[in-house]
Amino acid sequence: MFPEAPDSIDMAVRIAFMIDCSALDYSKDRLEKGVHRDQWKRGEPFSKFIENILVSEPHAVLSYPDHLSHSDFKSELKATKLKRELGIVIQPTADIRNHLKLDRKTMSLEVFHYTGFIKENLSRTKELPSSASVGDALRLGALPRAFLLEVLESLQGVLFPLSDKKSRKLLNSYVDSGAFDPDMQHFEFGSIKNKGEEVVPFFYLARRLGELHQELLDPSPQGWLERQFERRSSSRYMMMATMIGVLFAVLLGSLSLALSSYQTYIAYQAWQHPVSAGG
Repeated sequence: MFPEAPDSIDMAVRIAFMIDCSALDYSKDRLEKGVHRDQWKRGEPFSKFIENILVSEPHAVLSYPDHLSHSDFKSELKATKLKRELGIVIQPTADIRNHLKLDRKTMSLEVFHYTGFIKENLSRTKELPSSASVGDALRLGALPRAFLLEVLESLQGVLFPLSDKKSRKLLNSYVDSGAFDPDMQHFEFGSIKNKGEEVVPFFYLARRLGELHQELLDPSPQGWLERQFERRSSSRYMMMATMIGVLFAVLLGSLSLALSSYQTYIAYQAWQHPVSAGG
């Protein structure tokens, strides 16, 4: 009976918190997918596990809403721009800890889209003081409030800002195809947010948002030729242009040499075998 226990616990956590906490020993597809997943160790408090997987760290811009570049930084990360400039493919996920996880090999971005779940969690924790611990939120059957606010803001304020027509159109296409929760199209405030939560600073998602922004500034090389050059975009493309120019010059030189050699051969043959005027 023991092997079934981890699966039962994992299923309960998935339903309650939208997190796959299965240990590596019980992750049947980990080898095929090559996925590393933080393990909920035997005997470890669940609150400790949550603290380990939801890491909070500051960002020079995203963590400070009063920063002059805060709004511009976020506006750069619209899903429409990520798709247009990087060719990113949005991959829906039901595991909230994989939200905004970028796979640079496939250029796919995992997006947790169950905003109904997020809003329900925010409603449960609405009365919690700002000093509440992770354990306080878990006892109410919810994830840390600050983390949930960031996830919701990253969806409705960053990737798919509802005030942007093109972003709404793209979001509607995902909803219509069944990829996204229809609730994502609905904005709520009073029932889930407190005064002072109008603008959300990013700490839990700061690193992943920062990585996306860096990818825009310095795209990962996708083809074999691109991977041979330096990581920095400007120098990489300058070197690519130089290399292509050199290759083109070599090709033209080779063709010119071949043509010159052929002309020399024809002239030599004409000199060796002159044709008389009388035929």
